[in-house]
Amino acid sequence: MKRARLLIFVVLAGLLTPLGVWARPVTPPQVQPQAPNVPNFFVDPSFFDVTTTPGSTIQLTFQTYNNSTNSEVLDFRFRFDPTTAGITAVDPADINDVPAGASVTVIANITIGPAVALQTYALRLRVADTSGVTSLTRLIDIQIRVVAPTATPTRTNTPTATAPTATNTGTPGRICDGNGGTLNDKFEPNNTRSQARRIEVDVPQVHAICPVGDEDWLLFGGLEGKVYTIDVSQMVDGLDLSLTLYDSNGNQLAFNDDFPRNNDPSDIKPRIQSWRAPANGQYYVKVRDSAGRGFIDALYTVVLNSESYGPTPTLIPEICKDLYEPDGLPEIAPLIVVGEVHPDHRLCPRGDADWVKFFGKAGKEYSIFTSELSVGADTVMVLADRDGTTIIDFNDDYESGLDSRIDFAPFVDGFYFVQVKNVGDVGNQFIDYTLTFQIKTNANQGEPTMQPTATFEDDITPTFEDDVTPTSDPDRTATATGTATRTPTSAYPTPTNSSSNKLPNFDTRSNGKFADPAFNKVWAYADAPVASGQAVRSWLWGPSSGQARAEVYDQAPGGLRQVQYFDKSRMEISDFEADRQSQWFVTNGLLAKELIQGQIQIGDSNYVQRSPAQINIAGDLGAASAPTYASFSNLLGATSDRTGQFADQQLARSGKVSAYAGGVSDAAKLVHYVPQTGHNIPSAFWDFVNRQGLINQNGRTQNGQVMDWVFALGYPISEAYWAKVYVGGVEQTVLVQAFERRVLTYTPSNPADWQVEMGNVGQHYEQWRYR
Repeated sequence: MKRARLLIFVVLAGLLTPLGVWARPVTPPQVQPQAPNVPNFFVDPSFFDVTTTPGSTIQLTFQTYNNSTNSEVLDFRFRFDPTTAGITAVDPADINDVPAGASVTVIANITIGPAVALQTYALRLRVADTSGVTSLTRLIDIQIRVVAPTATPTRTNTPTATAPTATNTGTPGRICDGNGGTLNDKFEPNNTRSQARRIEVDVPQVHAICPVGDEDWLLFGGLEGKVYTIDVSQMVDGLDLSLTLYDSNGNQLAFNDDFPRNNDPSDIKPRIQSWRAPANGQYYVKVRDSAGRGFIDALYTVVLNSESYGPTPTLIPEICKDLYEPDGLPEIAPLIVVGEVHPDHRLCPRGDADWVKFFGKAGKEYSIFTSELSVGADTVMVLADRDGTTIIDFNDDYESGLDSRIDFAPFVDGFYFVQVKNVGDVGNQFIDYTLTFQIKTNANQGEPTMQPTATFEDDITPTFEDDVTPTSDPDRTATATGTATRTPTSAYPTPTNSSSNKLPNFDTRSNGKFADPAFNKVWAYADAPVASGQAVRSWLWGPSSGQARAEVYDQAPGGLRQVQYFDKSRMEISDFEADRQSQWFVTNGLLAKELIQGQIQIGDSNYVQRSPAQINIAGDLGAASAPTYASFSNLLGATSDRTGQFADQQLARSGKVSAYAGGVSDAAKLVHYVPQTGHNIPSAFWDFVNRQGLINQNGRTQNGQVMDWVFALGYPISEAYWAKVYVGGVEQTVLVQAFERRVLTYTPSNPADWQVEMGNVGQHYEQWRYR
């Protein structure tokens, strides 16, 4: 079948850069009727009405959609009809190979001569499909009113009689020119932080996202300790906005895409809820469409609400939920594992109860405690047996503070439950604490270090009504734990030697040493020759092992697995009884995928949802312009086989993709297509993952393939993109590609043996998961 091709769309902008920009497939605002299986396309907008002055240059940015229903690839040609003397219109460059369902953007430049008469001119731009399939043509009509210059030497648009309505259908006579002269957005230009427009407290503003990729920047003066909510209260269909809050130094303070409103999943308006200003100063808000969309009448209303100066402002129910919710019952308690810290548990609303569960092993003693209590927090902790109801111990105040702590030595392996509440059931969105679970002693060779002795009868199990909530007694002596203990009964069966009661001794302390010999073996295969200086190449894992942890995994025996972090990734042992000679006895975490999607995998089909990681995917972590893992979140969809073409697109921190203007070399040539995920691998990365070199095989150095790339990296989950990053404070241009387990970077300016490197995904993931 003859390949077909595609077109482009236009809007008024301020730069003279004829640039073709690929966009991810979108639902067009207006789809023209078509017969089944007939390739088609359309342009948006198809009419412009511009007011300008002699001697000026204007730009029109059009978007063209390939609306083919039979997967045709289209080519497009742009030609202006002959124009009046004194008006020069430059034909945009042809655009080829636009796939079905995609859109593309083009900028057309029109120059008005200095001697042109003051009147209205009509121009026409013809957009033709030249693929040879249907030879369709679309017309863009342009009306240009040339008027005498005014005191302000910037062109303006002639207002229409009708104010914009909340619809995403462009109305002839209104355009978004970025100069504040439109009916759509009187606050333009505000496309950068330096152009940010002031927003006053409790005064709504109406803005528009236009053209495609438009960003709106706002600024306000924040007062230390004051609470603010930044809310998009109205938004037209077709927009999916996000809000990002920055301080005056450009540091990101808060972000929201879809804010939960009344449990309505169709309401995707963003809101940064009840944020407290840390200091007096200027703060900036960026508003953009999450998919980079923009169109005429893409209207929204934003408001900056002021709430309270005090520590207990009006309760905002939507933000009572912290990262661990829902956790109000033992049955839905999240797991906490040895060595884990849960920051920012929120006691909200009034009467909130936070439950966690942990796996306790007979012969060990554990400590679980609260710390870093905010103003208004005075925690009470209860330890419950494996049934989630029988009380084993409780504690209000540990030593002389308001923290709570319980030390506990179980008689039998199993999952136990802990509840944390606030004294008096006081709760609001600013009362929080940190919960830590750690091992206190390891007494595998002797009797448990703590033997409960007293009895708790079932009919006096503590409750937490207002009149019986444990409180601090100034006359009593502070103790490390509550005094509630009991004699073992059938609820505490005698431990046996059966495998069901025995778990491995997880290593949660090793840092710089290997938690298991199998980890050492996997590391040594590729990196021992590098560490000894026998091989000169970049690291596969890193120069040394990092923090060892026991992490929850549903399918692992006992629900826990041994992991250890490295600079470049994480090693895992999920089943200690599996075949140690198998290549897959030690697995390699899907860390890059989790960072990009914002999902922590805790089972084969079980995930904890978080926001995608706002951590730079390459280069210096503090650089404010580099792409983050979150920048790749909308770029994971499968693409076509482009073998023989080049990685020729650039990725911005915002997630926006544009044409790369730096020129490409053979290193960026796409040489391998992976059908499992639908992505192309460039030459530099394909040569790297298939290279031969010195390896360490069972303690002996020999030549061999340095890695099994599917084991080490997984399949690619994005295309390769060029990006601007800073390395050691120096700006570098790098090629970046995300795989399931790793990230690869290619830096042309590096020495040959270090041009391709593994990203520091292990470091980044550990920071993100345990921050």
